[in-house]
Amino acid sequence: MLVLAHRGYSGKAPENTMAAFQMALEVNADGLELDVHLSKDGEVVVCHDGTLDRTTNGTGLIEDYSFSELQEFDAGSWFSQEYKGERIPSLRQVCELVKDRDILFNVELKAGLGFESLCEKVAQLLDEYDLHERTIISSFNHYSLVYFKNIRPSVRTGILYSAGLYEPWEYAKRLGATALHSSQYAIVPEIVAEAQKHGMMVNPYTVDRPEDIERMKTAKVDCIITNQPERVQSMIS
Repeated sequence: MLVLAHRGYSGKAPENTMAAFQMALEVNADGLELDVHLSKDGEVVVCHDGTLDRTTNGTGLIEDYSFSELQEFDAGSWFSQEYKGERIPSLRQVCELVKDRDILFNVELKAGLGFESLCEKVAQLLDEYDLHERTIISSFNHYSLVYFKNIRPSVRTGILYSAGLYEPWEYAKRLGATALHSSQYAIVPEIVAEAQKHGMMVNPYTVDRPEDIERMKTAKVDCIITNQPERVQSMIS
């Protein structure tokens, strides 16, 4: 069972920052999960929300700023003064961090209309850093997953969903996906077993509480996506 650090080690550092990613690697998480958008000038930037308000001292939409303008905002002080001065990273910066590490790399596309450009930019970075084999592309926008699979057939894709999918492995197959990234609350042991029988990885999010970690262990999921990688590691070892 793998442990994937959700937005980095976001239980101990500001989410989706280089500090959080570095900390996750230092505790030997099996992989990193992160979220990407496009800036106004076409840079792939790492941030969960489409707006700056929650996790920086800026306001407004990410897509309305150039990457250099985004770099002026503080992405750490909201979490703790210890992280004052952390910046919104680019996907390129994170690729540099992980390029020589044998870890799983989960890139979530935060894509609405115009997802094609984001897919193409991410694909180019995976090409440049030779990260195809270690990457899973996930998204709640399943049209973007189909598009990504069309332009880079070798890259694994995972459908993000909360609940209510009947035989999700069959739906995922239609999209060319090989992973189910469901809410932890959609995890049922029988569904996990059947999905795995059909060649699917089952990688639930976001599993932090001890009782939920135990449920995932019982269900025998493939990977746990968590804000607390050390806690999960201690409970599954």
